[in-house]
Amino acid sequence: MTIRHSLKSILQGVCYVLILSGGSSAFLGNCFASDDSQFYTDEVKPLLRERCYACHGALKQEADLRLDTGDFIRRGGDSGSAIDLTSVESSLILDRISDPDPALRMPPEFEGEPLSAKQIEIIRQWIANGANAPADEKPEDDPKDHWAFQPIVRPKTPVANSDWIQNPIDAFVAAGHQKHGLTPQPKADRLVLLRRLYLDLLGVPPTSAEIAAFEEDTSAEWYTKVVDQLLDDPRHGERWGRHWMDIWRYSDWWGLNKQLRNSQKHIWHWRDWIVESLNEDMPYDEMVRLMLAADELHPTDSDKLRATGYLARNFYLFNRAPWMEETVEHVSKGFLGITLNCARCHDHKFDPFDQEDFYRMRAFFEPYLVRQDLVPGETDFSRDGIPRVYDALLDKPTYLYIRGDERTPDKSTKIEPNVPTVLAFDELIVEPVSLPPEAWQPERRDGVLNSYIADATRQFEAAEEKLLKLRATQEISVTEETNVSQAESESAKTELELCELEFAVAKVALESVERRVKAVKASWDDADSESAHEAIRGERQLAVAKAQLELAKAQQKLTNAKDDQKSNAKKSVTAAEKVLAEAQTKLNKPISESETFTPFSGAKWSATRFLSSGKDDPPPSTPSTSTGRRTALANWITDRRNPLTARVAVNHIWTRHFGKPLVPTVFDFGRKGLPPTHPELLDWLAVELMESGWSMKHIHRLIVTSSTYRMSSTKIGAETNIEIDAENRFLWRRIPIRLESQAVRDSLLALAGTLDLSMGGPPIPSAAQAKSNRRSLYFFHSNNERNQFLTTFDEALVKDCYRREQSIIPQQALALTNSELVLDASKQIATRLSNTHKADENFIREAFRQLLGMNPNAEEIAASQQAISAWKSLEGKTNLDARVNLIWVLVNHNDFVTLR
Repeated sequence: MTIRHSLKSILQGVCYVLILSGGSSAFLGNCFASDDSQFYTDEVKPLLRERCYACHGALKQEADLRLDTGDFIRRGGDSGSAIDLTSVESSLILDRISDPDPALRMPPEFEGEPLSAKQIEIIRQWIANGANAPADEKPEDDPKDHWAFQPIVRPKTPVANSDWIQNPIDAFVAAGHQKHGLTPQPKADRLVLLRRLYLDLLGVPPTSAEIAAFEEDTSAEWYTKVVDQLLDDPRHGERWGRHWMDIWRYSDWWGLNKQLRNSQKHIWHWRDWIVESLNEDMPYDEMVRLMLAADELHPTDSDKLRATGYLARNFYLFNRAPWMEETVEHVSKGFLGITLNCARCHDHKFDPFDQEDFYRMRAFFEPYLVRQDLVPGETDFSRDGIPRVYDALLDKPTYLYIRGDERTPDKSTKIEPNVPTVLAFDELIVEPVSLPPEAWQPERRDGVLNSYIADATRQFEAAEEKLLKLRATQEISVTEETNVSQAESESAKTELELCELEFAVAKVALESVERRVKAVKASWDDADSESAHEAIRGERQLAVAKAQLELAKAQQKLTNAKDDQKSNAKKSVTAAEKVLAEAQTKLNKPISESETFTPFSGAKWSATRFLSSGKDDPPPSTPSTSTGRRTALANWITDRRNPLTARVAVNHIWTRHFGKPLVPTVFDFGRKGLPPTHPELLDWLAVELMESGWSMKHIHRLIVTSSTYRMSSTKIGAETNIEIDAENRFLWRRIPIRLESQAVRDSLLALAGTLDLSMGGPPIPSAAQAKSNRRSLYFFHSNNERNQFLTTFDEALVKDCYRREQSIIPQQALALTNSELVLDASKQIATRLSNTHKADENFIREAFRQLLGMNPNAEEIAASQQAISAWKSLEGKTNLDARVNLIWVLVNHNDFVTLR
């Protein structure tokens, strides 16, 4: 902006204050008087863009009116010109934006607040001064021509004569350097690169032995050897699993007390699937397909069904609408980088998505519910189960909610599943999927019925062992004791009788389970009803055995009851006698043809309260077909022709390697978002991802072996670069990255030698986390329960975390100073290093290398030696105590929590 224009802006600001405080509008008009159109460019156009373009721009032209150029404004719409230069107050645009009637005022009431007095005055004075606009003003681009909606085509790799270029990534970056007169910073030294690679790819620093081994390797391939080794390390899946879990909103279940209200119990099976898939280098497109539709693509494969935890995580107990809304929002943001949720209440303000597009997307998910499948060897869903999705509500319609209000659905039109028109590249075909019996009758799955038999067998064997031990104990007691009182004898007799009844219950229960299993299998083959009748008799016999046990327990309580307890004890006996009599009567009754035995539960439906009001709904019948809707959606998302999926994926990968995305608005590639800083590089990476078979490890390898990745982060000697590109937009140096919470904690434990490297399994509950040495990935993590230490260092938000915050707050310093984790680790690290480094100078060197990834200079060594000497001189302090203090200081060094 010129000096003249800057001065004008200041004067205009003064004028705004005057007019809003009752000043002279004539004076305001004089302030705005100009022979050019700068005021329009600086003040009017941004206001119209923010408040009016959504309905009167390139996206949409209500009443055939466009307001995105001065020429269009003068031309007007169906009602004529929007402005009247001969009579300012008669201008239609002023009349509509200042109308006191909310029903007539623009923007409409449901689109936001009315324009302020200041904003209206801006429009008025612009018209009063001639409604000037640049002669060469261009209208908004057609929204359909937006870069992110265009097909992905591999751009030509720039040609540059430079030894700096290691692969095509560098060629694109070098082209920017050459264009802007920038010189890339030199390669970081070996120790810095090692720490960078280890923390980036594994989430923990290298050990002393690993550092030494690679420093001794003088071959030209030492760096690529490290890269290959780390990409093959199972810890890679854990490190990058956490990154994708952020984006895909991983959360353990939460609710009030023990009530499941959000997500799913045992959702950790999905977490383990993510880690395993990344280690196996499962193609990204396949991961997406499985997360959205494994139940339709692989309906009997329990390992793959774990992937649908992605959708099971969206479960919400009380209301179907927010469940569906979050699903649409985060499928769109996470995989496609579009904010389709903005179209829930009205047409999207910036992108070519109308309101129906939101509900077309919702229709893909309308039928799905959540259940848990039994895992082999387990029959108790409270202990384990695989959360997965399935289509249960096949005929449930999707309606558009008027203004997004679920209380006012437009039932005149049923919305069918489809994708936004601007992103459609072929007709979407949805084909129902016929499911094998094992999918809709989960008790048919291998191992389910055997698990019930095995469980009943274990209980029978435990009861038998208990009975035999008790008999043996009492026989020894009778043999050795000669003065056993009558009371003691009666008590022993009663205890034995109860144990025998417990054994009888376990025996009959096993027989009942075996009969039921036989009857279930017979029902699959349409066999006769005899096995079903035997199963019913078995259950009746079990009811009698249980009633006999409960009666014996009640009689024992009556015998032992004090006088003031006799009445209640007698009632218990009477009630137990009644139950036993009813069970015996039912046992002797003939079996009716309508009577059935209790089926085995191969799955547990997650009850919700959206089908009816009040208590949890009963599980719906499980259909033998699935709609195929989610498969169609997954295939469209992962189609090579989709312009968004691969771009979004490589942008996330790039962000976590460099700390800065190629597209700054990582979940919004639309017109409201920011454009890519390196569009050709983004598209080249996207094509490379797809043509490599969607291999994420291939992209990781390309990135970390590039010279762009290996640059130093220092600014020393880069004065010219700083003048040209202070924000490092064109990647002339490495940007230091703040380590996120899991890497900070895991590094402490790894350096202390106490990190538990066991993988997978149920999460560590909050109460046990302080004493746990498992990786932070395995901590219970929900909206209600997040580890305090991790939260201090920018832990992932549960509801939305497409890119983590990188804060610097006092609480972080306090945690690294005072937490038990740090104090314990400091002592363990100092002890480990002291075992191999007796001299203080050697200890100091290795401490700097291990904790900070740097070789200390002479000044740092001298200062550290002086500090150790001072600490040792304190009363009661040993050399180890002094070294512990030095480790503690280094943990609090900025470079400990920074990836250079």
